[in-house]
Order: sequence, then structure tokens, then C-alpha cells
Amino acid sequence: MDVDATHTTVLLALEHQPSADLLGDRLRRAGLEVPRVEDGEAAHERIQETDIDVVVAQVRLPGRTGLELLRSLPPMCPPVVLLGRRGNDDEIVRAFEMGAAEFITRPFAPRVAVARIQRCLQFRAAARPSSVPEALSTE
Repeated sequence: MDVDATHTTVLLALEHQPSADLLGDRLRRAGLEVPRVEDGEAAHERIQETDIDVVVAQVRLPGRTGLELLRSLPPMCPPVVLLGRRGNDDEIVRAFEMGAAEFITRPFAPRVAVARIQRCLQFRAAARPSSVPEALSTE
């Protein structure tokens, strides 16, 4: 299933500049809109004000951590992909228990990270009511 990138927005809530630049560039090349904020409070405000399809948030984010941001949102609305350091299995498990859609460890392979984010977009598109075939619709 391909994701229609037209008007699809992935919010990057990343303080780590090299990760934000690399991931942002790859996502834009895939045709996605990619606004960026550098702290958790700004991310929360942006999510409340704008239609965001997926959030990619750094676990150790200033203001409001990626885990706190995840906890403050309704489940999977929008899906949250957390980005953290490799080797912290407890943090990864806790993120999934709290409802993270995906967890990407740093350092990451850009192609794999983009594929994981696109997979989250596919799941979100499939879950939207407009994607229900007309024959199955209750209207």
C-alpha cells in the first residue's frame, strides 16, 4: 500500500540537529511535509493546532520528553514514533507499553527509519473512516 504523500505531515520533534537534518531531508524527498520543533512543549502545541499525520519525537526532548508527549496524546492520535539511543531496552519497552507506534534507535539507517515512518502512515491511512469501502460503510 502506498501512502499518498500529498498534504501528509510528519512533525519532527528533535533537538538533535544531525538527526533532524538527515531524517527531514529523506522525508521531504519522499514528498512529505516536515515541520520541525526542538522541544516537547512546542511539539504539543503544534499537534493541537495542526493536522499532523505522524510525530517523530526524540525521547530526551527538552521541555516535555518524548514519553511525556506520548502520554499527553490520545492513543495513536497521531501515531508517535520515538527516537532514542541504542541499548536502552527498558526505555524501548516502556515506550511501547505507553502506546508508541514505533521506536527508532540512534544511530539509524535513514532508509529504514523512513520505511518505519511510512509504515505508520499506512496504518493510519488504513484506520481512517474514509478508507472503509463504501459497501462496508454504515451510512
